[in-house]
Amino acid sequence: MSDVTSDRWADLRETRPHHEAVCESVADDFEEALLGITSDGRLHLYIAVDAAPSSLPPDLQSIQVRVVEGDRTWLDVSARSHHEELLTLIANKVVYAIRVEGRDPAIAVEKIIDEMRSALRPIVPDLSQAEQIGLFGELWVLSNVLLSTVGPRICHLWSGPDSERHDFVGRGVHIEVKTTTRSEPKHEISRVDQLRAPGGKRLLMVSILLERSLGGEETLADRVDEIRQKLGNDGHAIDVFESQLAKLGWHEGLRQTGSLLRFTFRDVHVFEVVGSFPRLPDDYVPPPGVSGIRYTIDVGSLPSLNVADVQKILELI
Repeated sequence: MSDVTSDRWADLRETRPHHEAVCESVADDFEEALLGITSDGRLHLYIAVDAAPSSLPPDLQSIQVRVVEGDRTWLDVSARSHHEELLTLIANKVVYAIRVEGRDPAIAVEKIIDEMRSALRPIVPDLSQAEQIGLFGELWVLSNVLLSTVGPRICHLWSGPDSERHDFVGRGVHIEVKTTTRSEPKHEISRVDQLRAPGGKRLLMVSILLERSLGGEETLADRVDEIRQKLGNDGHAIDVFESQLAKLGWHEGLRQTGSLLRFTFRDVHVFEVVGSFPRLPDDYVPPPGVSGIRYTIDVGSLPSLNVADVQKILELI
């Protein structure tokens, strides 16, 4: 029996009014389970229970279990749209356990999610220290520089997760973000063309300085939550943001692993990569047989752009 399919979710999306929620029964003869999509694009499986359980299973990936009170008490099992396949699998397991096996709804939800957590644990490695540092910087720039000037569409221009040359790619401006926990603003350049502006476009490099310590004020989870809040009810932008995060290895389970590093933000400077900015020449070609080049630049003595200049350039993105 498979009552929940990708076609069901697609039909719900088509019938959902803009910025509104939609809901329907999983099956005509089974009103104890509902499928829904809320205004933020999140997918939901609602399971009727006699009373709210004393505890709920911890979040799995983007799968969350919450209690919703209305005309009756519901367990709300939900996920971001890019985890539709995982939620669909869980939904069908839960519905089968309740309808066919006659299991208690709350116990069935908890057990099935625990089983999925055990199955997924080996294939979801923790982010390395370097990955966390780099991602924290990109998210800081997205939240504090780009969202305020470009708006939610910047999520569609976030190209770092796709391993492109630059982290953000616009029509007239590209942006490369470099983040370090060193005491000096020195950054490693990992590609020959990384500080090379595409023809007819301008290139900005953002230098982020962090301090890593056990008493740090923020983690990646704080940056993720901040951006989700700023995106508000823009479901499409949220879906794109979540999808890009997943490509970089972020998953909600990291919140419970204890592996998240803690950072204190120290400083940020924005530079336009032109003229005498330290980099390899645009026409530089590696010698035959050299397949990769890494080098370090020091931007500590360079004049950075002021806020007004940065905003003016970003109008071209």
